[in-house]
Amino acid sequence: MQHILVLGDQLNLERFDTLAPSQTRVLMIESLARGRLVPYHKQKLVLLYSAMRHFWLALEARGFEVFYAQTDTFEQGFAAYFEQFGNVKLEVMQPAEFGVAEQLEQLVQQLGGQLEVTENSLWLSTQSDWARYAKGKNSYRMEFFYRQMRQKTNWLMDGNQPIGGQWNFDSENRQVPPKGHVFPAPLVFVPDEITQETIQFVEQHFADHFGDLAVFNWVVTREQALNALQRFLEHRLALFGAYEDAMVESEAHLYHSLLSPALNLGLLSAKEVCLAALEYQGRVPLASLEGFIRQILGWREFMRHIYNTFMPEFRETNYFGFTTELPDFYWTAKTKMHCVAKTVTQIQDSGHAHHIQRLMVLGNLALLLGVRPQAINHWFLVAFVDAFDWVVSPNVLGMSQYADGGRFTSKPYVSGAGYINRMSNYCLSCVYNPKLTVGDKACPFNSLYWHFIDKHSERWKSNPRMSLMLANWAKRDANEKQQILEQAKKLLENLL
Repeated sequence: MQHILVLGDQLNLERFDTLAPSQTRVLMIESLARGRLVPYHKQKLVLLYSAMRHFWLALEARGFEVFYAQTDTFEQGFAAYFEQFGNVKLEVMQPAEFGVAEQLEQLVQQLGGQLEVTENSLWLSTQSDWARYAKGKNSYRMEFFYRQMRQKTNWLMDGNQPIGGQWNFDSENRQVPPKGHVFPAPLVFVPDEITQETIQFVEQHFADHFGDLAVFNWVVTREQALNALQRFLEHRLALFGAYEDAMVESEAHLYHSLLSPALNLGLLSAKEVCLAALEYQGRVPLASLEGFIRQILGWREFMRHIYNTFMPEFRETNYFGFTTELPDFYWTAKTKMHCVAKTVTQIQDSGHAHHIQRLMVLGNLALLLGVRPQAINHWFLVAFVDAFDWVVSPNVLGMSQYADGGRFTSKPYVSGAGYINRMSNYCLSCVYNPKLTVGDKACPFNSLYWHFIDKHSERWKSNPRMSLMLANWAKRDANEKQQILEQAKKLLENLL
């Protein structure tokens, strides 16, 4: 008998296609402790627990015996399994999060069993791929790893050259939808009985957690995930690239796929998503198709390897030495900054915001305020339905907060209000003026941005990508500089 442990982010049915149900027993553990490890968004907990429960039933429908332990702690689930079936050998795919495999192995050995860790089939790249790319490097850039992976997979390639003559079309994917643009309606998944019971379960056991459950619309089954993938490809992929960086107040989804929760739980594999998208080559703009493939084949895979390379010390990295704690409005949305209030409210309601809202609104502001990197990283882990440590920590600590000093990014992702005003319609409804830097009506992003440039100016002298901003600041009149820095000082003292 083969004994397989399925973790909550390994809910992949394809793995079981080659296994004989009569010779396979599956262990799944749904523990309350997992939900309390971090005070996760209520939507994240419903997503995780409901998807696990549906996966359990899907396996049983295929004839597999499933030992589904609902316990207070993970350890109790293991103990119950070994008590019933003896000192067996468990197989588990390599966990995505750092240190989990070692913890599982220790626990199993204490109970008298064995643990065999097998390769995780949900990824597109291997450790060998990463080792080949990383050899001899002190810093890493996603673009070059992505090119290597394009060549390995032969996706969007013409021989050894990229289709279209360039590796990425990012410069074409920064458009803003015209006023009155009609976006495709989101796909609605009405919670079934299992999900409704899970919603009640989460409200009962995690009532004090962040977020709201008035509307739950995340995929929790393989069938729903495939449905969502097909709907995205048919109705959103064509314009995904053009508008992927745009922010529209009345539109939470725009042309984004919202597939990251399903990918991160294993309901979809990265390979099948990319292959399905590639079927649309020639039917959608190359810039959109390449941009979508790059998010999965490039950035998602790259983040996983960065995480594994620099953990565990990466968690404590703090390049700027920031000590400010996270302002309350990240939890309450109570701020006059309209872009922040609307984004946080959206996250409260759904556990979702797209990558530019995360990077250039929430992450940008935290960096300009000098928030302790671990505090904003914790918030991101709590706030989003697709949040797992392997993807959050490198994205937030490395990319968003530049807390590692640029190991895999070439500059901090900071900006004044001009970027948000250009890429969104948030500023139209804000009490602050995005074009003003000082005064009561000035957008806080502006003076905070120049304060950040000034305070860390010595660091930027050796960074060519920051030289223009440093030069622009140096040209300003001394009195103007003083006014801007005094404005920023007041904002920092009062945290807006």
